[in-house]
Amino acid sequence: MPVIVTDFTWTQTEDAVRVHVPLKGARACKVDIISTDRYLKVHFPPFLFEAFLYRPVDENRSSAKIGNGVAVFTLMKTSRETWEQLMMSCDKETKQQLREEVLLKHQQKLSSQSRSKAEKQQAEKKYLLETMMKWLKNQAEARRSRSSGAEDLQELSENEKNPEWLKDKGE
Repeated sequence: MPVIVTDFTWTQTEDAVRVHVPLKGARACKVDIISTDRYLKVHFPPFLFEAFLYRPVDENRSSAKIGNGVAVFTLMKTSRETWEQLMMSCDKETKQQLREEVLLKHQQKLSSQSRSKAEKQQAEKKYLLETMMKWLKNQAEARRSRSSGAEDLQELSENEKNPEWLKDKGE
């Protein structure tokens, strides 16, 4: 059973909410964070901070920073207003339902990002391969033209290969 973090602090402006969660000596690499438009979770075993936000936030414009023993979240509000509280009041069953919905949405988002990243990497590999193939084709053509030029030179007599002879012939 996790130990619930209760010594967090929060402040707000009309545009943003700032939440400070003390990490109780946990290293940044050991902190698991989930932040969505309605939910915030910071887990660093055995501690857990969980907030079902009072109003939705813009998760794409929000940020999280970890340092100096604290996780600091700047959550950008979707509407300019003053919140009465950080977290909504709801019963255990509602929290469980919201948690499941949020985690499912978060997993879908991560899956989508993973697919997008894989598609981007594949496109970059394809571009690189096409570029290499064009370069190799150009190199092969250059070698062919060089070797065909050498054959033309072999057909010339020794006099025709001599630049002085060519100069005299041209005059």
